[in-house]
Amino acid sequence: MTRSQAFHHELQQARIQRRGGDAFAELNHLERAHILGQPSFLQHGYSHWLMLLWAWRQHDWAEAGAQLLRLPGSVGSLLGLYPLGNPGTRRVGPLTPQPLPEDLARLLQ
Repeated sequence: MTRSQAFHHELQQARIQRRGGDAFAELNHLERAHILGQPSFLQHGYSHWLMLLWAWRQHDWAEAGAQLLRLPGSVGSLLGLYPLGNPGTRRVGPLTPQPLPEDLARLLQ
């Protein structure tokens, strides 16, 4: 599986969780999609857009605000500047790299 295929797989899993009513599992898959999407400007920005929509549905205004600030930061992908492993949500600073989950690490090498 390629990085891009894995990105789309995580988005599909997020949709399944949303339909099942598990908002936190949905967000987990969106975070994983964000990690995979960071090298691509479009995928990176799209992952933040989907997290913004998630925050809106959850009435999580702090997360929504964080996503509004992070959406423009997706431009960093065009320059190859992004914190590897960062899940893209407010629980981790926007410039803070994080350890990669093992299954994602091999797709990002």
